[in-house]
Amino acid sequence: MSSEDTLTMGKILQFLEYNKFPLVTTLTEQNSIRVYASPVKLQVFVFGNVDDFKNLLAPLQDVARQFKSKILFVYVDITDDNLAKPFLTLFGYEDSKKAVVTAFDNKVNAKYLLESDPTAHSLEEFCTGLLHGTLSTCFKSQPIPNNENATVLTVVGRTFENLVLTSAQNVLLEVYASWCVVCEEMSKKIVKLANHFKGFDNLIITRIDASTNEHPELQITEYPMLLFNPSANKSNPIKVSAKSSLKDLAIFINKNAK
Repeated sequence: MSSEDTLTMGKILQFLEYNKFPLVTTLTEQNSIRVYASPVKLQVFVFGNVDDFKNLLAPLQDVARQFKSKILFVYVDITDDNLAKPFLTLFGYEDSKKAVVTAFDNKVNAKYLLESDPTAHSLEEFCTGLLHGTLSTCFKSQPIPNNENATVLTVVGRTFENLVLTSAQNVLLEVYASWCVVCEEMSKKIVKLANHFKGFDNLIITRIDASTNEHPELQITEYPMLLFNPSANKSNPIKVSAKSSLKDLAIFINKNAK
């Protein structure tokens, strides 16, 4: 076999490898390993029930034809916890009952979420952005909470920017995880601290469950964590010892919350 024949055979094998799946692949326990190992690194995952899939199949196939061999399209039954929940948890949508469209760029380990209703037009735009690298990376977030009358404001991924980074006030942020037992003692201390400084104009005290919320500016090194974000320099939060006593925390705030 000549080098030219070898090259041609290699291209044929590559073509077959990139086109071995149908336009839209239904994820199952049986094919999951092959899907995860696909050389197509751009992947769109559509989660929904049987009726959702029936309604979305035609527009999804039309879009998939445009991106054949460039993007892998996968449907996952949202009622199958074993297959759907590990993915949906990455986006904070593990309890969703509605159709969810996500995407992954496995070359750069990034994930994306279609935030509008899935239609032929929105799916095409979403896939075009995925292909050209213009989508905004999705960071996991719980639903936006109602903080009315709350002494300690709950921050989620979607509100981190407004409540912490762009707030005109000094922000003390308690970072915890729902599974962290030692975080409970810190949380009690933070509530007492918030009550002590209630009415303090230039300070808000907040908390975020970092096991279910993400933000690119939130770098976790341990649980629990206390971060003081000065109003004049939000890009350089001050790490405060989580072992500080209530008195020491109060002294720190009085000194730095100017």
